[in-house]
Amino acid sequence: MGRIETDGGFWLVLGLMVLLLPLRFLAGVILAAAVHEAGHLLAIRWTGSRVLRLELHSGGARIVADPMEPGQEILCALAGPAAGALTTLAWGCFPELALAGAVQTVFNLLPLGELDGGRALDAFMLILRRESG
Repeated sequence: MGRIETDGGFWLVLGLMVLLLPLRFLAGVILAAAVHEAGHLLAIRWTGSRVLRLELHSGGARIVADPMEPGQEILCALAGPAAGALTTLAWGCFPELALAGAVQTVFNLLPLGELDGGRALDAFMLILRRESG
């Protein structure tokens, strides 16, 4: 994997979370985010693409990878929410993880901009345009 980059906003948000959240919920949020990003990373590797860098900022994480075909982009975009959705299986033993994973999954599937749902929708629309023209 390439390098990991952070900005001051990431450290500010992380510090606020450490100060404001109960330890179990903080652990759930961090673990849910790690599972989500691991889903993306595994899919990127599976498609044969290369991760150039991981950017951590106040709005979350962004993985920068080699350019992909639209089908690969859809798979990689949706792999994070799919992995995050699996955290809901932990409801009985770690409800904080399950809740954080569910919230993160639903939010990331919104079809907006750089969110996973937006990336998947953009790639899908590109496939439709290629097939129609």
